[in-house]
Amino acid sequence: MTAPVLESWMPTYVRVRNICAHHGRLWNVGLGIYPAIPNSPTISWLEGADALPDRSRKRLYPVLVSLQSVLDSVSPRSSWAKRLHALLSTRPPMNLRGMGIPEDWANDGFWNRRIS
Repeated sequence: MTAPVLESWMPTYVRVRNICAHHGRLWNVGLGIYPAIPNSPTISWLEGADALPDRSRKRLYPVLVSLQSVLDSVSPRSSWAKRLHALLSTRPPMNLRGMGIPEDWANDGFWNRRIS
Protein backbone atom coordinates (compact mmCIF):
# COMPACT_ATOMS: atom_id res chain seq x y z
CA MET A 1 0.00 0.00 0.00
CA THR A 2 1.36 3.41 -0.88
CA ALA A 3 1.80 6.07 1.78
CA PRO A 4 -0.45 8.69 0.07
CA VAL A 5 -3.35 6.24 -0.15
CA LEU A 6 -3.00 5.15 3.46
CA GLU A 7 -2.61 8.77 4.59
CA SER A 8 -5.85 9.68 2.81
CA TRP A 9 -7.66 6.89 4.65
CA MET A 10 -6.54 7.85 8.15
CA PRO A 11 -8.60 11.07 8.53
CA THR A 12 -11.61 9.19 7.18
CA TYR A 13 -11.15 6.47 9.80
CA VAL A 14 -10.85 9.12 12.50
CA ARG A 15 -14.08 10.74 11.31
CA VAL A 16 -15.97 7.43 11.31
CA ARG A 17 -14.54 6.53 14.71
CA ASN A 18 -15.65 9.87 16.15
CA ILE A 19 -19.16 9.51 14.74
CA CYS A 20 -19.43 6.06 16.32
CA ALA A 21 -17.86 7.11 19.63
CA HIS A 22 -20.34 9.96 20.00
CA HIS A 23 -23.32 7.83 18.96
CA GLY A 24 -23.81 9.71 15.72
CA ARG A 25 -25.35 8.17 12.65
CA LEU A 26 -23.48 6.79 9.68
CA TRP A 27 -26.57 5.97 7.66
CA ASN A 28 -27.46 8.45 4.94
CA VAL A 29 -24.72 10.90 5.81
CA GLY A 30 -21.79 12.25 3.82
CA LEU A 31 -18.60 11.97 5.82
CA GLY A 32 -16.94 15.12 4.52
CA ILE A 33 -13.59 13.32 4.32
CA TYR A 34 -13.12 10.58 1.77
CA PRO A 35 -10.39 8.00 1.22
CA ALA A 36 -8.48 7.95 -2.04
CA ILE A 37 -9.60 5.22 -4.41
CA PRO A 38 -6.47 3.18 -5.14
CA ASN A 39 -5.51 2.32 -8.68
CA SER A 40 -2.58 0.04 -7.91
CA PRO A 41 -3.06 -3.69 -8.50
CA THR A 42 -1.10 -4.34 -5.29
CA ILE A 43 -3.95 -2.95 -3.17
CA SER A 44 -6.91 -5.21 -2.61
CA TRP A 45 -9.97 -3.37 -3.91
CA LEU A 46 -13.32 -3.84 -5.61
CA GLU A 47 -13.10 -5.78 -8.85
CA GLY A 48 -16.13 -4.85 -10.90
CA ALA A 49 -15.87 -1.84 -13.20
CA ASP A 50 -19.09 -0.43 -11.75
CA ALA A 51 -18.57 -1.76 -8.21
CA LEU A 52 -18.27 1.73 -6.71
CA PRO A 53 -20.97 3.94 -8.25
CA ASP A 54 -20.48 7.70 -8.05
CA ARG A 55 -23.33 8.02 -5.54
CA SER A 56 -21.43 5.61 -3.24
CA ARG A 57 -18.13 7.49 -3.20
CA LYS A 58 -19.21 10.00 -0.57
CA ARG A 59 -20.90 7.55 1.77
CA LEU A 60 -19.76 4.84 4.14
CA TYR A 61 -19.23 2.10 1.55
CA PRO A 62 -15.70 3.04 0.38
CA VAL A 63 -14.66 3.24 4.03
CA LEU A 64 -15.86 -0.33 4.59
CA VAL A 65 -13.93 -1.45 1.52
CA SER A 66 -10.77 0.36 2.65
CA LEU A 67 -11.05 -1.14 6.15
CA GLN A 68 -11.24 -4.61 4.65
CA SER A 69 -8.21 -3.81 2.46
CA VAL A 70 -6.21 -2.89 5.54
CA LEU A 71 -7.43 -6.02 7.35
CA ASP A 72 -6.19 -8.11 4.42
CA SER A 73 -2.68 -6.95 5.32
CA VAL A 74 -2.75 -6.78 9.09
CA SER A 75 -5.13 -9.64 9.90
CA PRO A 76 -5.61 -11.90 6.87
CA ARG A 77 -7.72 -14.43 8.80
CA SER A 78 -10.11 -11.84 10.19
CA SER A 79 -13.81 -12.72 10.07
CA TRP A 80 -14.83 -9.06 9.90
CA ALA A 81 -16.18 -9.32 6.33
CA LYS A 82 -18.40 -12.25 7.31
CA ARG A 83 -19.71 -10.37 10.33
CA LEU A 84 -20.30 -7.27 8.21
CA HIS A 85 -22.21 -9.36 5.67
CA ALA A 86 -24.32 -10.93 8.42
CA LEU A 87 -25.17 -7.48 9.78
CA LEU A 88 -25.91 -5.86 6.42
CA SER A 89 -27.99 -8.78 5.15
CA THR A 90 -30.56 -7.95 7.84
CA ARG A 91 -31.02 -4.37 6.65
CA PRO A 92 -33.62 -3.25 4.11
CA PRO A 93 -32.22 -2.26 0.67
CA MET A 94 -33.22 1.35 1.34
CA ASN A 95 -30.87 1.49 4.34
CA LEU A 96 -28.01 0.03 2.31
CA ARG A 97 -28.47 2.63 -0.44
CA GLY A 98 -28.31 5.35 2.21
CA MET A 99 -24.83 4.11 3.13
CA GLY A 100 -23.79 3.95 -0.52
CA ILE A 101 -23.74 0.15 -0.55
CA PRO A 102 -24.68 -1.23 -3.98
CA GLU A 103 -27.50 -3.77 -4.09
CA ASP A 104 -25.25 -6.61 -5.26
CA TRP A 105 -22.19 -5.63 -3.20
CA ALA A 106 -21.61 -9.14 -1.82
CA ASN A 107 -21.28 -10.55 -5.35
CA ASP A 108 -18.18 -8.48 -6.14
CA GLY A 109 -15.13 -10.75 -6.03
CA PHE A 110 -13.57 -8.48 -3.42
CA TRP A 111 -16.28 -9.37 -0.89
CA ASN A 112 -17.41 -12.74 -2.21
CA ARG A 113 -14.16 -14.57 -1.50
CA ARG A 114 -14.15 -13.22 2.07
CA ILE A 115 -17.73 -14.03 3.00
CA SER A 116 -18.10 -17.44 1.33
